[in-house]
Amino acid sequence: MRWIDGSEIDVHPYTGEALCEKLSLEMWGSCKMEHWPRWPDVIQVAYFIIAFDTELAMEGIFTFLENSIGHYAPQIIRAFRAIGDDHDADILEEICALCPPDVMRGELLEHCHQEYEISCFDEDHKRKEEVAEKITRLAKGLYLSTGADIWAPLFDYVDKKIAAL
Repeated sequence: MRWIDGSEIDVHPYTGEALCEKLSLEMWGSCKMEHWPRWPDVIQVAYFIIAFDTELAMEGIFTFLENSIGHYAPQIIRAFRAIGDDHDADILEEICALCPPDVMRGELLEHCHQEYEISCFDEDHKRKEEVAEKITRLAKGLYLSTGADIWAPLFDYVDKKIAAL
């Protein structure tokens, strides 16, 4: 399997947790975000969840929506679903429906882009207060605020993928 820097890696000596830890230590220095979708599913799923967790914990949901990681919301939603976390996937999908990241590409809400521009911002191009309040309420339902464990399902998913290789 190819690692995030393009080198070959034997993932069999790793547990799901150990591989995720390795990924989290190396993810910000050696690769570019636009290469993420090219990686094997097991790495991609772990990477997107770890990156989302980092952004959410450090900066919050509004920075996520405005930052480059937000452009990968469809992949993050798919990653949550891949590990069996439909709850957080549904909440993030609803948040992005209210106010999608600016340059969101792909399948999530492309048919609603014009509607988004009209309904999310006021005439001064500021996010409407009621939209911001709803996003804040929804974000409180995400795992980081509720204490739900996303790591065990992620590690289990990676363990199963490693075993299947």
